[in-house]
Amino acid sequence: CGLSENVQSLLEEVGVEGDEIVITRTLTADGKSSIRINGLPTVQAVLKKVGQALIDSYSQHESVELLKSKNHLSMLDKFGGEKIEVLKNAILDLYNQEKELTKKISELGGNEFERERMKSLLEYQIEEIENANLQIGEEDELTEKLKYMQSAEKIYEAVSSCEDLLNNGTSSCIRELSQASSLLSSLSSFDEINECKQRLDSARYEIEDISQTLLSIKESSEYDEREFERIDRRLDVIKSITKKYGGSTEKVLEYFTDAKEKYNALEDGEYLISKFEKEKKACYDNLISKCNELTALRHQTAREIQDKVVEELRQLGMKSSLFEVKIEPLSKPTTNGMDDVEFIFSANKGQELKSLSKTASGGELSRFMLAVKNIFSQIGDVQTLVFDEIDSGISGETGNIVGQKLNRISKHSQILCITHLPQVASYANSMYYVSKREVNDSTQTEIKVLNEEDIVLNIAKMVVGDEVSETSLSQAKEMRKKALNFVC
Repeated sequence: CGLSENVQSLLEEVGVEGDEIVITRTLTADGKSSIRINGLPTVQAVLKKVGQALIDSYSQHESVELLKSKNHLSMLDKFGGEKIEVLKNAILDLYNQEKELTKKISELGGNEFERERMKSLLEYQIEEIENANLQIGEEDELTEKLKYMQSAEKIYEAVSSCEDLLNNGTSSCIRELSQASSLLSSLSSFDEINECKQRLDSARYEIEDISQTLLSIKESSEYDEREFERIDRRLDVIKSITKKYGGSTEKVLEYFTDAKEKYNALEDGEYLISKFEKEKKACYDNLISKCNELTALRHQTAREIQDKVVEELRQLGMKSSLFEVKIEPLSKPTTNGMDDVEFIFSANKGQELKSLSKTASGGELSRFMLAVKNIFSQIGDVQTLVFDEIDSGISGETGNIVGQKLNRISKHSQILCITHLPQVASYANSMYYVSKREVNDSTQTEIKVLNEEDIVLNIAKMVVGDEVSETSLSQAKEMRKKALNFVC
């Protein structure tokens, strides 16, 4: 029948694709293990989550999802079908709308005092940022200038010395290059010598250009204490503003734009708050109305579930049992309405209705779960159900009814049932025989698929024990025939 929407959604969350699911776990001799889902490696936590979505285990001593009251609301709502789903979607939309309107009112300062306080703060911040007059890239530029000025004396000495060597004095590099070029001028008719002369001229031109650049650097590198202090103060202003409003010039300018928008909105705050308050009240009234509709529909659905479960329990031999879907009101709306839901149960006459986790023996609880699952089977997401010793404490016709109900649920979900009751076993589509034996001082468990002849034989053994007679075989055949006719 394919994977349920719940399982498919879960697989998408963990990055697994496909319309089918194959889970493998490999254990090596050194104790290591590997887990894969559809060929992709995964971890134990993911396997557990996927496994819980695929299989419900109904044993006498296991805690199952049905016992957890946190799941009862969603079970009730699923049983209610599309009508409840439509109402819940409407409630979710209204809840989010009211939350958004509350946020807008809060951003506008709420009451007049808060509004004026926020306006005063924003006005101060806007003015502070405006006065700072930040420019993108200015901080980097000033930092470089300051760094340069801190080394001004050192730069001046080095550049002056270098410029003197290149251009001044009798041993000027440029003068000597010029003389060397002149000496070669009379021999320019020789190509190789002319090429050397041209290279000397090129070198002289390049060095003359370098000399001019160094001279310019020398003239501009004189230390100006007033300029140094001005740049230092400016950087202090920039760093102080960026630290307060975002960490960078770009972030400060973004904050500045947002602050002006908020200030302008606060200027019109009284009108906007009045508008949003009216919208919020209308939204809240509508939300309460929808929640009340949902509560009424849940009570109606609860009564239907109660009647069906009690009838199922009576058919399973629990004629004195009671079941109730308890719906308690919440003080305020939530995304799921205004109801707290819990299933409560009493297995025997005179016993108080209690939470599922606090009542019923193992066998009673298993039958209760079977009754509930029989009702919820067509709307549930779990596709494999495990029932362990569900036949505890029952026999005869009640066992026959249990078998029929399990068979009915198997039309929608895969059923794995461990049983020693022939009436229940008769209704199985397939049967496996589990046995243990000792081999070389160790115990081994074996599982065997039974054919139809072996099924009848084992049903007969359930009736009378290992000493099977023609009478017990005939009885087993009759039980199996009745079950197969029910299946058909």
